[in-house]
Amino acid sequence: MVLCTKVYTKEGEKIRRLLLENKLLNKNYGIVKEGDFLYIPLNEENLKNVNLKDLNPNIEIVEKDIKPKEIKRKLSFREVISKRFRKEIDEGLIALSYDVIGDLVILQISDEIDEKTRKEIGEIAYKLIPCKGVFRRKSEVKGEFRVRELEHLAGENRTLTMHKENGYRLWVDIAKVYFSPRLGGERLRIGKKVGIDDVVVDMFAGVGPFSIACRNARKIYSIDINPHAIELLKKNIKLNKLEHKIIPILGDVREVDVKGNRVIMNLPKYAHEFVDKALDIVEKGGVIHYYTIGEDFEDAIKLFESKCKCEVLEKKIVKSYSPKENVLVIDFKIIEK
Repeated sequence: MVLCTKVYTKEGEKIRRLLLENKLLNKNYGIVKEGDFLYIPLNEENLKNVNLKDLNPNIEIVEKDIKPKEIKRKLSFREVISKRFRKEIDEGLIALSYDVIGDLVILQISDEIDEKTRKEIGEIAYKLIPCKGVFRRKSEVKGEFRVRELEHLAGENRTLTMHKENGYRLWVDIAKVYFSPRLGGERLRIGKKVGIDDVVVDMFAGVGPFSIACRNARKIYSIDINPHAIELLKKNIKLNKLEHKIIPILGDVREVDVKGNRVIMNLPKYAHEFVDKALDIVEKGGVIHYYTIGEDFEDAIKLFESKCKCEVLEKKIVKSYSPKENVLVIDFKIIEK
């Protein structure tokens, strides 16, 4: 039973507004009409502080059996897509996962899905995911600059955005640089390990997410071969007020002469080709954060053990890469080179 006011229908709107203004309307229940009367549910908690007769002497209070309102929950993007495109999802042509970088969304939709349907899915994402623009991956990450082709689907057709994570901000151009928002937790992990006396070498810095995460270090060398990445890195250094710590370097890391006690190798697909350079950079007793792709950690550990005396400090799966492989990270302490 619900406590209600019983009023004539012609007085209903007037009384409803009066109750609403005084926070006495119970919005969890609907108003019931029977004959010439309306039953308007009351907020019993607030009723303790107000005398209804003072508001309107003609108000009658009664109990009424009223069912609660059905709360309609807004469906998520994944729920809508799952219902409309179940067959395509099961066939691996549409992915339920997506990336949010700043105010832009990147979907995974196969070329086999026609353009009209791709645009439809983009519009659904634009409505249901808080964002300003929606794109889809047209290709995997490729080339020396590690970028992917994109197709605009909905919203604003721009690729520059500001991404926020872990207390810092980053300018990212999703069409010109590589950036994965899924590594935010990993960047936080590394940042927490950095001490005030550390000299960090970020071998494949991109726009600087790992470098800026290491902002507690004494000095950070941030290296990348992509000129677009370095230009954005410079802006991000200034944006986060780290001009006194981070040194941006444009070039092939194999041709850069720097030293440090903590080296970050965030180039999972090709990092194995740069192990010798990382060992040249790192000081004795220093740490290399090595990212790679594989089914397990065995091959990566064997690779390092064949080149130096080292200790595994930590190892973990960062994220999935394919049905059988994952992106892995191993923290190696270099004892002897």
